[in-house]
Amino acid sequence: MSLSKGSNKTLFSWLKHPQHFLFFKIFVWFWLTVIGTITALVFLSNIATNQVSCENLHGPMLKNLQYTAKGIERMALKHNKSITEILTHPRRAKRKLLYLNSDQPDHSLSSRVPSSEIDLSLLNFTKNMSPQIIFTEYYQAFGPIKINLPEGQFYLYEIDENHQPPFFIRLKLMPIWLKVIIALLASLTLSFIFSRNLIAPINHLKQAAIKLSDGDLTARAEIDPNRQDELAVLGRDFNSMATQLEQLISAQKRLLADISHELRSPLTRLKMATGLAQMQTPEENQTYLLRIEKEANQLDKMIADVLQVSRLEAKSQALSLHQQSLQIIIDHVLNDAQFEAKQTHKQLLVNGNLNIDIHCDESLIASALENVLRNAIKYSEKNITITLSLSDAIYIEICDDGPGVEPQNLTKLCEPFFRQSDARDRTSGGTGLGLAIAKNAIAAHAGSLTLHNKQPSGLCVRIALPLDKQQ
Repeated sequence: MSLSKGSNKTLFSWLKHPQHFLFFKIFVWFWLTVIGTITALVFLSNIATNQVSCENLHGPMLKNLQYTAKGIERMALKHNKSITEILTHPRRAKRKLLYLNSDQPDHSLSSRVPSSEIDLSLLNFTKNMSPQIIFTEYYQAFGPIKINLPEGQFYLYEIDENHQPPFFIRLKLMPIWLKVIIALLASLTLSFIFSRNLIAPINHLKQAAIKLSDGDLTARAEIDPNRQDELAVLGRDFNSMATQLEQLISAQKRLLADISHELRSPLTRLKMATGLAQMQTPEENQTYLLRIEKEANQLDKMIADVLQVSRLEAKSQALSLHQQSLQIIIDHVLNDAQFEAKQTHKQLLVNGNLNIDIHCDESLIASALENVLRNAIKYSEKNITITLSLSDAIYIEICDDGPGVEPQNLTKLCEPFFRQSDARDRTSGGTGLGLAIAKNAIAAHAGSLTLHNKQPSGLCVRIALPLDKQQ
């Protein structure tokens, strides 16, 4: 239960503090860059009116329009025809729409009635300009060409009703709100895809590194084999490093277990030989043989501890799981610990109780608690406090009032044979295997063992066992 809650917190933690995550920073900065660029382009594209755009007219189209203007002037002046007759002539009516714009709006004429969507009044502002290609939303116009007729002065335009403006002109003529929405949606989508693609291998590397640091030597980063950028190279190098690390540590554990196992036979023969020698040795020499026997027994216990640590780390320890009362297991361990504490004039203080049945290996749980308690008794000044509580998990906290541990050594105390300082370990006679056995025994039950210093002095060991499958 507690592990699932922790994974959920990690998954959604970026929502609480997004500024702490590389994905969010890249996403925001990339998006803001794109938005700023598009906004500037939209602003510049809208310096002109958002209904009409124009470009200078030149080339054949200009010459053709000038030829049409001269033809209209000639027909009006030489043949004395009216403007209406000239514009409505069948030959001109079949061509593109011609529009004669006058300074007096009521006198403006066109070769035919334009469709309702065509607003010719948009051309008024161009009368004093040089010939232009004028783009509007629904038509394209060419002009103006000044014409002097008996009826007055006019400005000739040729209207292309069916011509669609070029893409950039159509983009310029789009409503500003539509351009902003398109820019936002496009930049948001592209920024998100880009950021996810960039950050994905980093997330895989982070998850694999966390698992590897927690002792999962099989953890590897998921890297797309087709990806060839720097992050992919880093991910594959990380996986190669993890593979070598797994091989080295596995070989070390296997060597330690093999050596310990092989030492058992000569040690057994040494103890037998010591026993036979004791029966045949005079009383005055028995002290040396007793010393040999004591050291042999201590060596035998150390080898047994090493083998147990190796089996627990390799997950090859056979667990004898039964439904047990956790309080009964704790009481048995406390009874032995009380006796040991009294011998050194120290006191055990117990707070709370755990009246709950758990599915566990009783001997392993008892061994873990015994090792932690024995460690606390060795280094405490006077009192050892045991706190038992039950909430989202089962918690057992054992604290001493000794000198504590250097902060940088807290995570190393559970490593086999680790010694914080020569003075502390030599006076205690410890081998550095007790906490390693305890941590692995708790881990075999899907729990955790953590250490922290308390104020003003002392070391606390906190054991957490999950409630899953417990009754």
